[in-house]
Amino acid sequence: MPGSVGVDIVKVSRIRDIIKRRGTRFVERYFSAGEFEYSSRKSNPYPHLAARFAAKEAAYKAFSSAGLGEFPLSSFDVHVHASGVPTLRFSEDAAAAANGLGSGNISLSLSHDGDYAVAVVALFETVTHSQ
Repeated sequence: MPGSVGVDIVKVSRIRDIIKRRGTRFVERYFSAGEFEYSSRKSNPYPHLAARFAAKEAAYKAFSSAGLGEFPLSSFDVHVHASGVPTLRFSEDAAAAANGLGSGNISLSLSHDGDYAVAVVALFETVTHSQ
């Protein structure tokens, strides 16, 4: 499997407006309970929700371009370790597709500033070094 990168940028105000308009219907469709709880603990949850939405889109793009298949956005879940490092968790089907990547070959980076949130998902081939 070749390496692949997915990137996505989301307007925070767009996510805020959709949530205010559609409420729990939108939240339950696209975010796990853990993602929503994490974001809700912040003084302004919308940049964190927008970053998670961007991560799902970026993962979708990385998986698709790597030939791993197309999965619904709900297949990807952003989990934050106690250290603060974000990682991706996958649905059973997405995990099975990614299983051949090996441990440590998937990276996630999230950022938000002002009205924008961005996410990058990188899928790497196993790298060996020459001696």
